[in-house]
Amino acid sequence: MLKSTVHRVRLMRDGVLESEAYQDVEARTEKEAAEKLHGGVLFKQGPVERVRAMVRSSSGNDNLTLFYAR
Repeated sequence: MLKSTVHRVRLMRDGVLESEAYQDVEARTEKEAAEKLHGGVLFKQGPVERVRAMVRSSSGNDNLTLFYAR
């Protein structure tokens, strides 16, 4: 079982950032963190205008994962 870690999440609407600041979200996975803050189901693929969350890796490197609405 994965333990919870803090993920840094930024929300977007129609491909535009809602805030310049990342929010810390405790979750087991990056996807779970994005969905907690977004409030709904998100997917790992989609068109740029459907980007809803950006998650900065909790491992300390510069990886960024995007999550999309359907």
